[in-house]
Amino acid sequence: PTAANLLGSLQMWASIVFAAVGLTSPVAPARHLTAARAPAPAAQFGWGRPQAAPSAPPPQNARDADFARRQEKLAQRQQTAKSAPKGQVEVTFPQKGNKVVYAQQGDNIGKVAAKAGLRIKFDCKNGRCGTCQVRLNGRAAAKVCQGATIPGGATRKLKITLDNP
Repeated sequence: PTAANLLGSLQMWASIVFAAVGLTSPVAPARHLTAARAPAPAAQFGWGRPQAAPSAPPPQNARDADFARRQEKLAQRQQTAKSAPKGQVEVTFPQKGNKVVYAQQGDNIGKVAAKAGLRIKFDCKNGRCGTCQVRLNGRAAAKVCQGATIPGGATRKLKITLDNP
């Protein structure tokens, strides 16, 4: 490459850059460029297009709005869980007008029910008759006379329903 070719290439690129920015090139175009080596159009790859002013964020569709709402509710639940003491469970008794009592994981269900003002009946005191049976969250059955306790793990809310009120 000769100095004239390099200078011509430099002038060509300078004119492209200045055209993309919207300025006139201070360098006169090289006259010795042939049609085969003509510069690329300024609009190539989005150059030279007017930039749109930044607009407001696009409106949310229903799915995005629902996702944002769920994320906010999750953040609130996580904040509440962090503020509660470790192992604390909110126990609700529907037969007592949805009375809420706070207990620790591993506490005896009979003592938690007594704290709520409920008396659980016993007949055989060895679990055979099922008089003392309660339902945890409407599913698992536990017999209070056999020393059933508040379950551990990720349990934060528990609904205890007496099978024989």
